[in-house]
Amino acid sequence: MKKSLMLLLAVLSLVACRKITPEERISQISTHFAKQQDAFTTQVAQYQEQKRVDYLSLVLLRDLGAENAWTLEAAGQNSLVAEYPGNEEGVLTLLSVSLDDPAACGAVLQVCKAFKDLKIKHKNSILALFYSAAVDSAGKGSLAALDRDLREEGQMASFRIEVSSSDTLPRRTFVLDERPGFSERMLEVLPPYLKPIGDYHLAQGSYTPQQWPLKVPVYRFAVNSEDVQNDLSALTALTFLLNF
Repeated sequence: MKKSLMLLLAVLSLVACRKITPEERISQISTHFAKQQDAFTTQVAQYQEQKRVDYLSLVLLRDLGAENAWTLEAAGQNSLVAEYPGNEEGVLTLLSVSLDDPAACGAVLQVCKAFKDLKIKHKNSILALFYSAAVDSAGKGSLAALDRDLREEGQMASFRIEVSSSDTLPRRTFVLDERPGFSERMLEVLPPYLKPIGDYHLAQGSYTPQQWPLKVPVYRFAVNSEDVQNDLSALTALTFLLNF
């Protein structure tokens, strides 16, 4: 009897420690958003930009598991950064959105909620950045301020996932402003993981980091209100895959 109990405990331990595959995690993400209603966009839209920062900070720290949050001041406006530490130190992923886009702000909150609700572990630390579009007389804004702060602290960002609700971007497509040699492999490997969610694509964009205020590759994606649950699933899935 004792031997049988020990065997059962060993099996349960193995089951508990089994690593979830990317395919299983993406299935969980899709199921999660199939049950979700938009709890954030309407609330975000009710506030003017500076009050919007206060609301976002409260939600991220109180409800969505951010470990830390702070503001950046640039051109007389405050932007917000919320931190989700990863399993490895020194490398960051930026999940960014302009504060003047309530639907996209709500989408980033939904991604953070999915990571919290599904207990998704990630390798890189993730910074959720809600930035002001305002610039100073030198043409600098909060993206340049964050770039300066990261460099001063010796931190390195691998890439920035830029979320919007713009209709100028192609539907169901992640546009990679990334080195062509690096993105070729991503264009080959990542789409099959997104296939169960829908017909999502990755496309090569432009790569001119010297012209950007935040000098990291940018992966741009627009969330469409007509297909928001699938778009949020795809956005969350890609964020997971890039930090797996």
